[in-house]
Amino acid sequence: MTSGFIWVSTALLCGVLMGMYLAYMLRNVATQKKLEQLNHRYFKGLNYLLNDESDKAIDVFIQLAETSHATFEPQLALGNLYRKKGEVDKAIKLHQALIAQAQLPERYRTRALLAIGKDYMSAGLLDRAEVLFAELVEIEAHTPEALKWLMDIYQQEQDWQQAIKTASRFQAATGRSMRTNIAHYHCELADAARLNNDEAEALKHLTAALRVEEQSVRAHLSIGLIEQANNRHQTAIASFQQAIVADKSFVPIVLEPLVKSYQAIDAPGDLIHYLNDLNNHYDGISPVLALTRLTEQQTGSAAARDLLRRHLTENPSFKGLAMLLSLEGTDEDHRKSADETILKKLISRLLAKQPRLRCRKCGFGAQSVHWQCPSCKNWGVVKPIDDVV
Repeated sequence: MTSGFIWVSTALLCGVLMGMYLAYMLRNVATQKKLEQLNHRYFKGLNYLLNDESDKAIDVFIQLAETSHATFEPQLALGNLYRKKGEVDKAIKLHQALIAQAQLPERYRTRALLAIGKDYMSAGLLDRAEVLFAELVEIEAHTPEALKWLMDIYQQEQDWQQAIKTASRFQAATGRSMRTNIAHYHCELADAARLNNDEAEALKHLTAALRVEEQSVRAHLSIGLIEQANNRHQTAIASFQQAIVADKSFVPIVLEPLVKSYQAIDAPGDLIHYLNDLNNHYDGISPVLALTRLTEQQTGSAAARDLLRRHLTENPSFKGLAMLLSLEGTDEDHRKSADETILKKLISRLLAKQPRLRCRKCGFGAQSVHWQCPSCKNWGVVKPIDDVV
């Protein structure tokens, strides 16, 4: 079914509904003549629309919108269809004409304001949309939806303070938890502070994030990185471990800085103990790969190969196989066969083509960390794929 067919079918439906509505109204003899004129003009506009004379159609519909709110519902719907079809300028004109009606009931005016706000969003006119949505919130009309759109605007503008306030109001108005969003907004402010070399301000926002959402993996990870950069490795280790407790799916991301801090304080025994314990409670390959690297450093590649082989026998993994093939070539007395070389290259290419992270909501694939999914715009849903990262 083509978009054109959907557009025409929906327009026809609007016409049928409008005709039924006007037929009902025509029972009132006192308004019969006026409504007959409206009926004639409406179907004249519909005829233009069906003949792809969109400019003529919009002129007729705007005239209708300016003269009577009897056609408000189909006019509002038609404007929304223009917006969805990508003809935002026509949607704006039609919805503005609705608001321009004299003595338009307030319940209609606020719905038209909401529609124009959405039109402006589609056109990228965020400042104009913000004014309309803020007005709706102020007069307590369509508050939840207006607040949701305001959050979208502040996220796009990276106005995180306003995003926090708006999300808090949305949470209060709807009872829907916005803790995850608010925690990420605080983390965004922390990232901005770190770029300005203001670690105290960054830590303040990260602490605020944890007050909102105690299990914020992003906040724990960010605190760990700040502590690590200042050579406070014990504190960094504690924060990294808290990040893993908060969300084990981020083990592949957190392990690298965690291992770095353990090595900085020269505590290989503690690290091995932690990795073994983590491996017992985590299904992914990352802890085993870290243990394999440590084993290679401490006792050589033969022991590392044995450790990795034992794991891969029960838990096959492309990433693990790639490391095993690399280890096979580390002994001086070991010659890699041509087949092993080909297999290693094949696996490397296969892994390189795979996304390292994937959105758990919409399936978006990514090569780097995205705290907000670029596709569905949800926060904290893009997570590592352990056999790839």
